[in-house]
Amino acid sequence: MKLPIIRWNKSIREAMETINEYGLGIVFVVDNHDRLIGVATDGDIRRAILRGASLNTMISKVMNRNPVKIYESWDEKRLREYLNSPEVVAKIPELKALIIPILSDDDRIVGIKAIYRRKDEYVFKSPREIPSINKILVIGGAGYIGSVLTRMLLGKGYKVKVMDNLLYGDEGIRDLYGVKNFEFFKGDITNIKDVVEAMRDVDAVVHLAAIVGDPASKLKPKETLEINYFSTRVLGEVAKYLGVSRFIFASTCSVYGFREEICSEETEPNPLSLYAETKLMSEKVLLELWGDGFCPTILRFATVYGYSPRMRFDLVVNLLIAKAYIDKKITVFGEGKQYRPFVHIKDVSRAIIKVLEAPINKVCGEIFNVGSDEQNMSIRELAERIKKEIPEAELVFVKEKEDNRSYRVSFRKIRERLGFTAKYTISDAVREIISAFNDGRLGDYRDKKYSNYKSLAGE
Repeated sequence: MKLPIIRWNKSIREAMETINEYGLGIVFVVDNHDRLIGVATDGDIRRAILRGASLNTMISKVMNRNPVKIYESWDEKRLREYLNSPEVVAKIPELKALIIPILSDDDRIVGIKAIYRRKDEYVFKSPREIPSINKILVIGGAGYIGSVLTRMLLGKGYKVKVMDNLLYGDEGIRDLYGVKNFEFFKGDITNIKDVVEAMRDVDAVVHLAAIVGDPASKLKPKETLEINYFSTRVLGEVAKYLGVSRFIFASTCSVYGFREEICSEETEPNPLSLYAETKLMSEKVLLELWGDGFCPTILRFATVYGYSPRMRFDLVVNLLIAKAYIDKKITVFGEGKQYRPFVHIKDVSRAIIKVLEAPINKVCGEIFNVGSDEQNMSIRELAERIKKEIPEAELVFVKEKEDNRSYRVSFRKIRERLGFTAKYTISDAVREIISAFNDGRLGDYRDKKYSNYKSLAGE
């Protein structure tokens, strides 16, 4: 395999680009004769930047000059003696892999290996078997999507730091306090000191925090602009400054607005609300920051539904399910002809993880619609599917002005580029939400805690 090797006189900027190209989180620094003189990880670079180094600083100024390294000529006894020396034991973490160079006798790199301690033994792996991401910052991790994503990430063995200002409370993460690999940082994305502190020791950022939805955005237009747009710019700039390459931004398919044709990522956006406008503005500013080792990925989510520990009933699918089960009535405004794409919250979380684990060159600077072609449907069709699951509910059409957004979306790109397909359906959501009502996890769906708008309005 090709190796992430860089000359001693190259800049931190060039080192970051090499790290992203190879996706191993490390570069090996050589002299003019191709002999190893040090290594630099993305963590080394972040720490150097925090100490005042610039992107133009030579990588040799910040590299580790005394890394763990082994020689191909060593026999097993010599290798064991070296690995068991106190200096090396302190550098090789237990369970987390360290990528090390294999050298010829004249200090030229002939290969690399990943090594970690398991109790008192060392395990060697191919570097490609070891994920380059270990710790993930989920901004807005106590929210509707974040609380589901955080649990999925923890389940896959990642360390997760959640940053949230708890505007809607901590119900979504309350049971995670004290859980292994979980860390909570209460902070505000409008406060740059909080942002820098939160990003100080992470490998990737998932940015979910926002004032979400049209009603909430209309209620707080100034705050929506500040939180959804200006803070996103700051988050991107801080991540780039600190050398945090992977940055996933939660956008929305509502940027397409009203369209007759099926929308792809190439379709010209047509936002019809402040919420959609701020998401589109944020997409643009993050893509403008792309470069110098900063690799943003934009995910445009379809309309999300499904159970979450921080539940929302101001989302159309969840609300219709609650009304059908509790009130035995499914109310549709207008004729319900307007189309929407829908996606289960678990599939949203799966898509985020898919992007995190993809080779960075496949996702860097890319926009992906997230959803399912099969779940492009009219509001009427949605209501009928819910009625099929809850047949005792009455389907009622109310003659009122309906939402003027109507669009269908293609999810071909994420399917073909990353192999992502949705697994969950409306039927799954009906079952899980009914189960949550029955076992007491959910209370009165009209309670303001289940609505962003009502919570912000203080109703």
